[in-house]
Amino acid sequence: MNARKFEIIIYATNEAACQRLIQSLQAVNVPENFDAAIQPVTGDEKYFAYDTAMRASDAKYKIYIDEHAVITDENFLYELLEIFRDETIGAVGTSGAVELSTHGVSLTSAKRFDKNFRGEVEIVDGFFFATQYDLPWRADLFADDFFGGQAQCVEFKRAGCKIFSGGDWISYNGENFALDETSRNKFLDEYSTDLFPLVTIIIPTFNRPKFFREALESALNQTYRNIEIVISDNSTDDDTEILIQSYSDARIKYFRHKDFDADDNWNFARAYDNPAAEYVNWIMDDDIFYPTKLEKMVEVYRTNPDVSLVTSSRDLLDEEGNVFDNTQKYFKRDIKFSSEKAGKQLFFLANYIGEPTTVLIRKKFLRDNDLCWNADETGFFPLVDVSTWLQLLTQGNLVRLIECLSGFRRHTNQGSYLTNIYTLVPVAWAKLLKTAWDKKIFIKNELDFRKMVAQITSIAAERLEKIYYKKIQSKELSTLEETLAALAQSLINGCKLELPTER
Repeated sequence: MNARKFEIIIYATNEAACQRLIQSLQAVNVPENFDAAIQPVTGDEKYFAYDTAMRASDAKYKIYIDEHAVITDENFLYELLEIFRDETIGAVGTSGAVELSTHGVSLTSAKRFDKNFRGEVEIVDGFFFATQYDLPWRADLFADDFFGGQAQCVEFKRAGCKIFSGGDWISYNGENFALDETSRNKFLDEYSTDLFPLVTIIIPTFNRPKFFREALESALNQTYRNIEIVISDNSTDDDTEILIQSYSDARIKYFRHKDFDADDNWNFARAYDNPAAEYVNWIMDDDIFYPTKLEKMVEVYRTNPDVSLVTSSRDLLDEEGNVFDNTQKYFKRDIKFSSEKAGKQLFFLANYIGEPTTVLIRKKFLRDNDLCWNADETGFFPLVDVSTWLQLLTQGNLVRLIECLSGFRRHTNQGSYLTNIYTLVPVAWAKLLKTAWDKKIFIKNELDFRKMVAQITSIAAERLEKIYYKKIQSKELSTLEETLAALAQSLINGCKLELPTER
């Protein structure tokens, strides 16, 4: 290997453009005691030609330049050598992305760097790509589009090398690249685990193989590839376990708990923690994700460090999966709410954020890696979603996307229709009010407190009336009655809310 030689490799398909580039290269100043060779290469496939030229050259420093580029800095070789004094740097480019967006295209990534940026980056574009080490080009995956250049960046990172942004060394006069969807999918299939954080998808399920299959398929079909799918099954029959046996996808982790009751199964699901995963999204076994849900929500987190909760509109589905309504109509555009505003609206507008299926959670914002706001909200806490959203909103702001990215199914056999949960929802709201009021978070003044008391009291009274009318007997009834009394008492004792202990 000749440590004092530059090999400048040009994939030549347009004679006029190539000659303009060569002419600009001939004006470049070559460092003393160094040689610089210009090598146009041809062939049907760009990256095969690059790889062939790389293997044939004895130069330590190789520079791959698009023929539509022109050199604008005649001293760039000096600057390049200075950068390569750091032996941990494998490749240098002049444009690209500090962080690649989840759609996988550096040219349209949110965190592009400009010509004045100097430092370590994730991806450099292939218009100018200089290396001090040789790695095989992925000609087995890519022929001639820009994804081959992106792939080479990841290959260098796999080899333990850094990618660096150089300087304002070139101008580029080429046409815009057409996005090749096949190549994009190849790139994401190969490199998503290198580039993007792991997302855990958790599905607790019980005796719903038909709905469950739809939920599972919707998770498997995410355009965001770096996922694991954790299934906690406490079904009383073997139908779901038999269904799972037809899948060979390594991303699926299936746990069968024949002896678990509903609380056990839910607590197992909510306690699952893979330390390697940065995000978690629960999906109820009767709901569905839409294909780009995780791709778009992870990107929001990556571009908004002040955000602790990302949600979206969702479709309301009937038992057959038909959309009969959606929550999109309540908002006109993507919107960011401050944590204070978002939390207060959650109290007064009810759950506009959505169910567990709807929200992607960055795990570091959870309380002890668990759902809910308080440690005593265990088992099937009736407002586990609202409580979790409030806790997350104590950590940062909210982004709500207008696009429907999930479907929430309504049917008569779901948890929210169960008598005990129906009875205890007002009790749960009262607990959340007490937490907010005691901590002076979201509910900070007496007027807002009294409004919430009136709102919860109204819900509790309505439900009590129905329970009395239908002569329903349940152990939760007395808890609801005592909670209603405590709410009323708080209005006349200086807004001091003392809730009864649940029976």
